[in-house]
Parts: sequence; structure tokens; C-alpha cells
Amino acid sequence: MTEINSGLVLGLAGALSGVLMAALAFAMSRAPGWRELRSFALVASVAAAYCLFALVHVLHLSERALLLGERLTMAASFGYGLAWIRHLAISAGRPLGRVARGAMVVGAVMIVLALIPGVLVVPPIRTIPVEWFGVTYTMATGTTLGVLCVAFIVIATIAAAFGGGRRWRHGWHARLPMIGATALALTGVIDTLGSMQIIHMPQLIEAVTVAVVGVIGVSYARRFVADARRLEALSTKLEHEVASRTNELVTAQAVVAQHEKLAGLGRIAAGVAHEINNPTAVIQLNLDRMRTLVSERDALTPELAARFDRSRAATQQIADIVRQLLETGRPLLADTTSSTVFSLGPVVEKAIVAASATEPDLHVTVSVTESLYARGEPRFVEQVLINLLVNAAHATKDVPPGARVRIEGARLGERVRLSVTDSGPGIPATIRDRLFEPFTTTKPVGQGTGLGLAVSRGLMTRQGGALYVARSTNEGTEMVLELPAADATDEATTLAPELPAGKTALRVLVIDDNDDLREVLILQLDRFFHVDEAATVEAALAMLANDSYDVVLCDLMMPSGGAETFLSRCAAIDPRLADRTILLTGGPTTDEASALVEARHGKVLFKPVEVAELRAMIERIVGH
Repeated sequence: MTEINSGLVLGLAGALSGVLMAALAFAMSRAPGWRELRSFALVASVAAAYCLFALVHVLHLSERALLLGERLTMAASFGYGLAWIRHLAISAGRPLGRVARGAMVVGAVMIVLALIPGVLVVPPIRTIPVEWFGVTYTMATGTTLGVLCVAFIVIATIAAAFGGGRRWRHGWHARLPMIGATALALTGVIDTLGSMQIIHMPQLIEAVTVAVVGVIGVSYARRFVADARRLEALSTKLEHEVASRTNELVTAQAVVAQHEKLAGLGRIAAGVAHEINNPTAVIQLNLDRMRTLVSERDALTPELAARFDRSRAATQQIADIVRQLLETGRPLLADTTSSTVFSLGPVVEKAIVAASATEPDLHVTVSVTESLYARGEPRFVEQVLINLLVNAAHATKDVPPGARVRIEGARLGERVRLSVTDSGPGIPATIRDRLFEPFTTTKPVGQGTGLGLAVSRGLMTRQGGALYVARSTNEGTEMVLELPAADATDEATTLAPELPAGKTALRVLVIDDNDDLREVLILQLDRFFHVDEAATVEAALAMLANDSYDVVLCDLMMPSGGAETFLSRCAAIDPRLADRTILLTGGPTTDEASALVEARHGKVLFKPVEVAELRAMIERIVGH
């Protein structure tokens, strides 16, 4: 029965550690970027084989079995060295050099020679006791060729280890294979000297194999775990990044889709506006004209006044819907409107009066001081407030009596905040995210176009402001307007300039291809100015050759050429008059016309025009 001794324990430990490390390395090598571990798995596998075959030195075997085991052990030792040469090259990320390839060929020949009886190991069998280690080794005798082969594999392994010396500075993961291969090679020298009884030392290759393979295997495992953690962190970060970019993409796609909707709506709206606003303007101006004539004859009874007001309100409603279509179809760009400093208090009061005209049951409490100033366009803010107040009135129609709408204003740093709060049932969650999209409404069919909030947000954005839902519950909704803040000292003159009484000496030329509109517009303006008319740009230019005018009113788009044609040709004749030209439009239908409207900002009026507004603009342009 074989006694358990230190040599047996070391051999079994070396074989077991080699098998375990080979299995671990091969498993890890299947991960992306860890293919080099396959070469280490081969090193560990050959190490396990060597340690297993070397057990013949400490077992009581027959001479024949011992010689076979010696041949297998020597072949495994050569294979062990070749596996290290290959692994060192692969771990360094370099191909096998010419010398290394030659060593591999010689090593393969040596393995074959080791397996041939009587070539590298021969009888007699020798007993080598190492008393202080408690082991007696039984070994065959190595031939001179065998000793030379061992020397060759040791030198080749050390050369391969030091051939990657430049990798020393890459850290311990690069140094350990170099140190391990060198340590094993030197241990092979010591074991060879011990087997030749030149020195009295136990066979240490098994112990060094356990240490080297174990340490390098653990090093690889630690790097693998660290790499896996970095990969997991990177994966988590990537997931967050993908989620973030996906949300951004979805948002961008929604914006693009919204802009496409608006662009399509804008094209339709422009065509509709052009065809509707001209006859609407004719009706409205004729209503104003008839009211003036009736008043001059002292025949304006309360009933007639009410009829005029209702008719005019109806035409104004048509114009407002068309204007909403036009505004909804325009891109929501900031700073495309004029900007003035104004007090919010009077604007709020005007909006309440206007909203109450259509919603007589509207009850509003106001907490806005006269000292609250903002920068923007007052008429746009008023329009937005009217829309919010009308919406609030509709929201509170079915709630208990005493329901109120509240408007509060405050300055928060560089912004002014106006909130409109109602006590209605709130905005349904199903449409809250789409509230500011065109044609989205909470009102029953026939009571809303779904354009008000879309237009309102556009108007606020174009002033550098904002419109959003601050909160909406079953107890009410709070809508918030924000504008750039201003101080009272920044306020420009907000009062309209005092217009001259009666008719002035100013000469105005009206260019419009619509006969009815041109006729009634001249009738209304003739009370204040000397007015001439032209149906085409060519006729107007012919008139300029003989007469001089202070201001020109020109239709934006006409079949034979509109404002763009007139301005380009008039600039060559009378640049001052070109600059004093006011554009009248029912709505631009082309990109060029839209660009001209933007370029002439402050000198454009949309049909139907208010005569008072047109008169004020004429007086302002000429500097009266």
C-alpha cells in the first residue's frame, strides 16, 4: 500500500489545481475579449498532466511502469514549456517570432523522442532519498540527449518570458506570466540537478506549478470580474443613455410631426384665409360705414345699434377663427413680434371685459397690481387671457353657484407670472398631454374649435414667454402665462398718439384688386386723408409718375403682382415711399409672401382691418 507523503500530496495538488484552472480559464475565454485565456487553459491542462505523470516518482511501481511514466512525464514537461512559450506570445498580443516557431518545432520533436523507449530515459532505476522532506524518489536515468533536451526547453521558456520584457510596465497582469514561466523554468533546472543527485532537493516543480498556475489563474479571475463589473456599469449607463436618447428621439419625432401638422394646416389656412378675409373685410367695413351714416342722420336706435354690434361681432368671430388657423399654422418661433414694456393690470381688465361680453356669467377676482410690468405684445397677451377666461367660464358652468375664476400676478426674478385658476372639474387625463395640439378640446362638439390653446401658446412663445398647465385636478385647473419682466421706468409711451381732428393733408394711395374692398376702404379713409385708388401695381406705378403720395396701402397678393412687385419697383422710383408702404393681407399663401410679412413687421395689417388701427399706423409712419 502506497504511503501518503509530501511528494504525493504536492503532485495531486498540482494536478487538481491545473484541472480547475484549466476549466475556469476555458469558461472565461468564451466571454468577448478574453480569447487569450484559451492558451492559459492549455498551460493549466498540460501542468495537470505533468503533475499527474510525475506521481510515478513517489509511487511503488514496477520498472516497466516507472519507465513508461518517466517517458510521459518528460514529454509532458516539454509540452508544458511549449504551452508557456505560446501563452506568453498570445498574452503579449504578438505573433510567434521565427525563433519561437523554431523552438516549437524542436519541442514537438523532443516530445516524440521522449515517448520512444531508450532515447531520453533509460535504466537503471535509482532511488533518491530526501530525508528532511520525508520523500524517497524513484527515477530512471536520463541520457545525455535527455539532459540537453531539458536544458533546451528551460532556455527557450526563459527566452520567451524575457522576450516580452517591454510589457513589464503594463502592470502585474502582464508581469505574472513572465515571472511564472521563469520560475517554472528555473525550478526545472533545480529538479534536474536534484534528479542527478548533484544537489539534495525535493522535486519542487509540482509545488511551483500550484503556486504559479494558481496565482495567475486568480489574477485572470480578478481581472475578469473587474471587467465584468465595468461591462455591467457600462451596460447600465448605455441603457440609461439609450432610454434618454430614445426619449429625445420620441420628443423630436413628436416635434417634427407637430411641425408637419402645423405646416399642412398653415397651407390650408392660408388659402382659406385669403378667400374668406376679403369678403369679411368688405362686410365689416360696410357695417362700420352704415353705422356711421345712420349715426350722422340721428337714426341709430338702440335696436339698430345692437344689430350692428351683433353683425360686427359675427364677422369678427369669422375673422378670429381664420386668424387662429393662420397663427396655428405658423412655426412657434420666439422674438418675431414687436416688444414693448407695458403694465399687465390694464391688459387683464380689458381681457375680462372682452370675455364677459361673450360669457356674461363669468365672475373673476383679480390680484394684479398696476406696478407689474412685462415686455411683450399687449394685444397678444390680451388675446391669450381672453381665451383662458372663456375656457374657465365654460369649465365652471356646471359647478355649484359661487364658482369663481381667479387671476393672480407676480414677478419672479426676471420673469412675470400670471395664473388663471378656475374651480372646474379639471382637464381629462386622456388629453392632458395633447392639450396644446391643434383641434384638441375639452368642450362638446359645436362649442370649440380646438385651436385656442394651440394659438395661445404660439403667441406666448413668439414673445419670449410661455404658457403651460401648472396643475389640474378634479378641484380645478391653473394655467400659467410667463413673460420677460420689466420695470415701470422702461415703459415706452403706451398711450396712442392723439390723432388730428378732421381731414389732414396726407395723400394715401390704395392698391387692391378687390373692387368692393377698395371702394369701402376709400370711403372710410376719405374722412381723414386724401385717398386715390389703383386696381393693379402697374396702374399704381403709372400714378406715381405724375403724383406724389405720403403713404401707400398695398394688397400683399394679387394676380398681376402684389406688394413684393410694387416694393421692388417703387424702391427704384421713390425709396422713401417704398418704406412708407403698408401691406394689407388676408393671409400669406406662399413662403415668399410669409417672408415679406416678417420683414415688414410693424407695417402689416391683416384683413379685416380696423379703420382706427389703420389710421393710427398711417399717422405713425409719416411721423405725425
